[in-house]
Amino acid sequence: MKLRDLGGVVLAVLLLAGCSTSPVTEGQAKAISSDRVYAPDLVGRADSESAKATFLRDEGYFGSGCSHVIYVNNRKAFAIRQGEGVSLRLQPGEYSFRLETGAGMCPNIATSQDITLKPGSAVTYRILLPSDGNLRLTRIQ
Repeated sequence: MKLRDLGGVVLAVLLLAGCSTSPVTEGQAKAISSDRVYAPDLVGRADSESAKATFLRDEGYFGSGCSHVIYVNNRKAFAIRQGEGVSLRLQPGEYSFRLETGAGMCPNIATSQDITLKPGSAVTYRILLPSDGNLRLTRIQ
């Protein structure tokens, strides 16, 4: 193998490795800046009847230039960047969480999940944009 060919292989491996993302835990996640919280009433104090919905966005290069926005029942709730997390306090009931991207350097992509939250329940979602380009909102708890 020629040195030039080897350099191309090394570059391709580095690019692919740079495209992978890594999940963050709630303890590792940075807080979202208040200027990107569009529905602050959803981030308020919990009572014994409320449910908790946590959203954690992966760290990593791939998708880092993208803006990711979560909508709760078609209401713009927050924008999240890589390595960040936020917990919402919601009243029990039916919810639709929609994740959209499209601002920045990414194509317009959306995905959603529906859930019924019970009093005192807790759910956690992982937000990732893997190298296949398919935006994902995956429930992990």
